[in-house]
Amino acid sequence: MRTRVVVVGALTVGLLVAGGQGAASANVMWCVSDPPIQVVTPGGHSLSVNNMVYMSPVDRHIASKITDDAIAAPDGKGGTLITVHVYIPQGAHWAHVVSNNFRYRVSDTNGTPGGGTVLTLQLDVPTS
Repeated sequence: MRTRVVVVGALTVGLLVAGGQGAASANVMWCVSDPPIQVVTPGGHSLSVNNMVYMSPVDRHIASKITDDAIAAPDGKGGTLITVHVYIPQGAHWAHVVSNNFRYRVSDTNGTPGGGTVLTLQLDVPTS
């Protein structure tokens, strides 16, 4: 019985090693995550806005030039509309931005085929 367990274990390990050597695809995206932007709602609550910027790997050298800001204003329904601006530098091949607030699980996405643009995203949170 003990020999059988050892043989089955050895075969399993051999299959895992052989199966783990498959070819991997190259990275087609590169992600930049800025520190969260802190905004204060009209009601005085502090919220964090997280921006993830996905770019081509060849644009890594200009990733540090990406800037962003956010403004909070009443949404007219008792909540807050957060407008986020992400500035994509000239020379970027493309960029895709995901902006979100994890506390209220709201997000928005936007993309651009080239650099030198400003992407505007809006998050409507239920708190004022």
